[in-house]
Amino acid sequence: MSLWSLLFSFKGRLNRKGFWQGFGICFAVLLLLANLLPMQQLFQQTATALLASALLLLVLYCLVAIVVKRLHDRGRSGTAVFIVVFPLLCYFVAAYSDGMMAWALGRFMPLFFGTLLLLDWGVFRGQAEANRYGERGLALQFKLK
Repeated sequence: MSLWSLLFSFKGRLNRKGFWQGFGICFAVLLLLANLLPMQQLFQQTATALLASALLLLVLYCLVAIVVKRLHDRGRSGTAVFIVVFPLLCYFVAAYSDGMMAWALGRFMPLFFGTLLLLDWGVFRGQAEANRYGERGLALQFKLK
């Protein structure tokens, strides 16, 4: 699989190695963005903020493409990526709760579901046989000439 199809295509399947390769690339880009661009100006209306926002959206797009292909390898539709909304919703609802419920919704539930999603996407094996998304899960191939 090429770097372009790894990061920008929603078609095909990614094995665990391909998922971690793509996740690592996106993490490295986010690390560079966080250290090179002034994030304190992200919500101001400047050209730098616009550039930073566009780059963050590009990385988010790449992460979604990687997760969708990994879901295909596990035999699920790409629309299952919307399960990520649930821990985010718990986090934002926690602001309107008190005491133990605020802790459970704001800390425990996002951590619990984040761990489950990371296990599902990055640790569990995909389907060995061909499915409707492709023959087998692929990873990034480096071509040396």
